[in-house]
Amino acid sequence: MKIAEVASRPGVRLSPLKARVLGYLQAHPDEVFSYRDRRLADALAVKLPSLDLALWSLHREGLIDKQEVDRRVYFGSRDAVAKLRERRGVRQEDPFEQARAIRDRIHARTGPIDVLELLDAVRGPWD
Repeated sequence: MKIAEVASRPGVRLSPLKARVLGYLQAHPDEVFSYRDRRLADALAVKLPSLDLALWSLHREGLIDKQEVDRRVYFGSRDAVAKLRERRGVRQEDPFEQARAIRDRIHARTGPIDVLELLDAVRGPWD
């Protein structure tokens, strides 16, 4: 997605630094950059802490993606991170599917939970 498209979306305002970082990442769809990447900071002529903050902020806003590989976090455009995941064989699970799996594990361990009984057990004598 072009920076002009992102900037023109209602409700999305990018600072000049974020716009530069986003533009650079989208211009390099075959590269991912690690957290505290000196090479990326030098290419954009920005300070490392500012770059790190911009990367995390862009990820939080959903404009770029990240992937952890061997305990290192890598950022890149959505396409670049998707290619990285594909090459590493990482499958991105649906968050609802993850929640169902957690629910099933809890249910297998504890059995059915009676919420009313649980609330009665913690309710104080003042009721």
